[in-house]
Amino acid sequence: MVVARYLSFILSVLSFLHHPHAIAGDYTDLLIDRAEKRELADSRGWRALLHYKQGTFGGWESQADDPAFFLADDGKTNPQAELAATITAMDAPVVIADEHPQCRFPARYHWLVDELEIDERKLPAVHCPELSKWFDTIKPGSLTLIFPAAYINSPSSMFGHTLLRVNPSDYRADSPLVAYALNYAADADATDSAIIFSIKGLIGGYPGIFSIMPYYEKIKEYSDLENRDVWEYELDFSPAEVDQLMRHAWEVRHINFDYFFLTENCSYHMLSLMEVARPELDLTDRFGVKAIPSDTVRAVFDEDLVTERFYRPSSTRILS
Repeated sequence: MVVARYLSFILSVLSFLHHPHAIAGDYTDLLIDRAEKRELADSRGWRALLHYKQGTFGGWESQADDPAFFLADDGKTNPQAELAATITAMDAPVVIADEHPQCRFPARYHWLVDELEIDERKLPAVHCPELSKWFDTIKPGSLTLIFPAAYINSPSSMFGHTLLRVNPSDYRADSPLVAYALNYAADADATDSAIIFSIKGLIGGYPGIFSIMPYYEKIKEYSDLENRDVWEYELDFSPAEVDQLMRHAWEVRHINFDYFFLTENCSYHMLSLMEVARPELDLTDRFGVKAIPSDTVRAVFDEDLVTERFYRPSSTRILS
């Protein structure tokens, strides 16, 4: 009898060693409790990651307008519920790695590991092939804020435009044209007239989409095709901060944010990405009524984020 109990004990120990996640549910409960005690749902870091802003009549609401961005049913308006749902989801069984919450929301996961001092050995070890390939292709190293001048033939660019250039950390570092451009723009109907576009742009009638593409394509568009001068501002973000911004860019790459021409526009959301990289920055809160490119560039200067600036004249200006 004693021998049988001893053997049973040994087998349970061996089973635990081979299946360490058997008690992971208890561990995620502990993490949720720890997060509540530390009031992480009210932190600037969590609000930046979920794009929460205080509503006119109190409470919080995310500026993301896509159900796929939330893991809790009421995650759009409930930061605490979304935080608990995210912690729980990180322990989900791995079926398709790239669809696991650790792969879908790598910026959240990375932030939670740091903030909650998570022992990752107690959660599933998930390899994210698509995310890894994306990072290996871009090799993010530093950031540059790009400000193309106004383009009078496009209502959406009548005040100019801003985007981020993601400069590679490898052998391409000295060749900015082969870097990548991180952009946010309205996914407008090409058949809409300028008047319809303006109306829809003012009332949030278009989805806003984040995208990333080779930088030389944007330079060709701005400098050569549209004859727009371009100003480039090197930004003071550490490699770790750049990585976190890019993790978040992965999270929002297919997520709809309603596009508002005067407020939640290209310039505003470049600032919201910077706040994910460095949550203590106060960039977006100063733009309640309008956020035009020149003002958002000034906000970046106010925060002492610019280390160098460059001017790239348009093809027409070079020839004149």
